[in-house]
Amino acid sequence: MSDSQYEMISDVARLQEVTDQCRQRPAVAIDTEFARFNTYFPIVGLIQFFDGDHCYLVDPLEIEDLLPLIDLLTDPGVVKVFHACSEDIEVFHRSLGVVPAPLFDSQVAAAALGVDFSMSYQRLVEHYLGLNIPKDETRSDWLQRPLTDAQLEYAALDVIHLLEVYEKQVGLLAAAGKSAWVAEECDHAAEDIATNVEPERAYLRLKGLARLDRESLYLVREICAWRETVARERDVPRNRIIDEKSILAIARLDYLETGGLHKHTTMNARQLRQYGDSIVELVNRARMVPEEQRGKIEVESATPVNNKLMKKLKQIVNEKAESWQVAPEMLARRRHLEALIRSGENGGDFVLPADMLGWRKTVIGDDLLKALAE
Repeated sequence: MSDSQYEMISDVARLQEVTDQCRQRPAVAIDTEFARFNTYFPIVGLIQFFDGDHCYLVDPLEIEDLLPLIDLLTDPGVVKVFHACSEDIEVFHRSLGVVPAPLFDSQVAAAALGVDFSMSYQRLVEHYLGLNIPKDETRSDWLQRPLTDAQLEYAALDVIHLLEVYEKQVGLLAAAGKSAWVAEECDHAAEDIATNVEPERAYLRLKGLARLDRESLYLVREICAWRETVARERDVPRNRIIDEKSILAIARLDYLETGGLHKHTTMNARQLRQYGDSIVELVNRARMVPEEQRGKIEVESATPVNNKLMKKLKQIVNEKAESWQVAPEMLARRRHLEALIRSGENGGDFVLPADMLGWRKTVIGDDLLKALAE
């Protein structure tokens, strides 16, 4: 690729001109490059967009006023096309205070079309266009200046093929009757911004929660909420404070003192020095809170779900997935089925979890409820 195939934008006047042009197009492909080595929040290093004819690379470290870009990202008449959009949305939400809309995620579309449930951009382009593009700069330092020619070319390639893929996918989705699936999934994309979750719900991202009793779950929730708050305040990665394995280990202990952290966790000397006393105080204080004041624990404990019902629901999901030619995970994951089964454990009606409303209710949810009622 030659530098004539992309234009670097480093002043607000030119940014205004090109975003005005892009806002005349029905769709624009967008991507970001960012750094997150030593911080909680992502630091954007480059913003790329392609309007079908021209590729622009915006340097956010040079341009103080990015308002023209905000106008493009929020223009209701322009579809913003991303691939695997969650981190890009997080970048824009953090750096510009906006969530792009309307948006289209080509990775979600590929999953809905049964190509691959979690497809890389390189494989996406190869599948739809038969082109091989490099991924050599994936781990580059995008905050360094000047950026290398290789970095700029890599960044441009991340968007110049995306609109062509988008156009193909839109046609295929319409033919398969799945356009509404992708539209709904993309409408809810902003709900998964990791740095926007309430601290009290941060624990829900940990694995292995189902094996804990209620007391341990409560402690995990409290430690994770504290860790989330500290990470945001100090802008440091969560694991720089305490890792998830250590959190789970602490929650299983019957008694905790500062010396126990060294014995039962993988926390290093710096972490113990900076955060050890706070963690011990937090845990011991939390243990004293009466059960009725602890609030709702949103994860069920280790009690296994009805295995017979689980097998029955899985069979329905697999059959539906085959008929729709998608991965079963696109329709329902195990956690969805567990939540559905548990909803009726106390003799009440079975209720679909929130993630299975919308298009999933029509495609698979109603059938699952019918099977449980038999």
